[in-house]
Amino acid sequence: MKHRIPGHIFIPITLLVILAAFMMVIPMDFLPQHGLAGVAHNAFYQLKNVFSYWIVWIVLLLSFLMLLIIENLNKVIERKKIAQLTPQERAIFLAEKKEGYLKRLFKSGRERQSEEEEKALLLDHGFDGIQELDNSLPQWWLSMFYMGTAYMIIYVIAYFTTDFAHPVEEYEIETALMDERAQEWIKKNDIKIDQAQNFYQDEGALQRGEEIFKNVCATCHMPNGGGAAGPNLTDDYWINHREGDLFKNIYSMIYDGSPNNPAMQAFGQTNQLTGLDVQDVASYVYHLNQELPPVTEAEGGLAPQGDEMPQWKRK
Repeated sequence: MKHRIPGHIFIPITLLVILAAFMMVIPMDFLPQHGLAGVAHNAFYQLKNVFSYWIVWIVLLLSFLMLLIIENLNKVIERKKIAQLTPQERAIFLAEKKEGYLKRLFKSGRERQSEEEEKALLLDHGFDGIQELDNSLPQWWLSMFYMGTAYMIIYVIAYFTTDFAHPVEEYEIETALMDERAQEWIKKNDIKIDQAQNFYQDEGALQRGEEIFKNVCATCHMPNGGGAAGPNLTDDYWINHREGDLFKNIYSMIYDGSPNNPAMQAFGQTNQLTGLDVQDVASYVYHLNQELPPVTEAEGGLAPQGDEMPQWKRK
C-alpha cells in the first residue's frame, strides 16, 4: 500500500501554488528590480501587493477549508485500506509511516532494491539480454512533474487572458508607474523662483541645462545663444529686466514668459518645464552670458536689443 502525502505538507504546498498563481496574474504596483538581485525584492513587494486584494484572502481561506475536508476524507479512506491489509502488511505500513514522509522520500531516492524485490518487478520481456523493471516513478520526480504541469497551465492561461509576461504591456505599466512617481516627486520637490539657486558652476546642472536648452531654446536663440528669432543671450543688453538679479531675471523669463514677445512661452506655467528644469536652464544661460565669450555679429550673433544693463555685465 502506497503512502499518501501528509496534510501538513500537501496543504501548505497547494496554498503556495495558489498564491503563486495570484502573484503571476495580479499586476505589479511597484517598479521591479531587474536581474537575480531583484528576485527577493520583487517577490516581497509583489506579496504585499497581492495581499492587499480581499479576493486573495477569500480564495486562500476557502481553499484551506476545502483542503482540510480533503485531508479528512483521505484519512478515512486510508484507515479503510489499512483495515484490509494482512497483520504483517499492516505492521510494515505503520512502521514506515512512523519513519516520516520526508525521510522516506529522501531514502527512496538513494536506496537500491534488493535482488528479491527486483525479481518481483522484472517484466517478462527483454532484448539482447537487457531486461526491464516495472519500477514506480520516484515521488520527487512525480511531484516536480505535477507542479510543472500545473505551473504550465496557469502560465498559459495567464499569458492569454492577462497582461502577465507581455513585454509591451509590462513596459507600458512600468513607464506609467515611473511617470506617476516622477510627478509625485515633482509635486513634493519642485521649486518656485524664490527657491531657485544659481548652479552655473555645477557640472551636472550645466549638462542638464544645456540639454534642455538645445532641445527647447536653441530653435529661437541658436545652440550658442547668439540669437535668431529670439535675442542674443550672450551680450549685455536685455529686453526684459523685471528682476534685480540676472539669474532671477533669466529664471522669471523662462518660467513666466515674456510680456513683450508672445513667442517666448511661459514654459513653467504651462508645465512644459518644471521649476527644477528652469533652474538648470537659467543656470546654463547665466553660464553662457557670464563665463563664455559673447557671440558677435561677425560670428553670426544678433545685434544688441533692449537696454544695456551695466550691473549685469560679466565680471
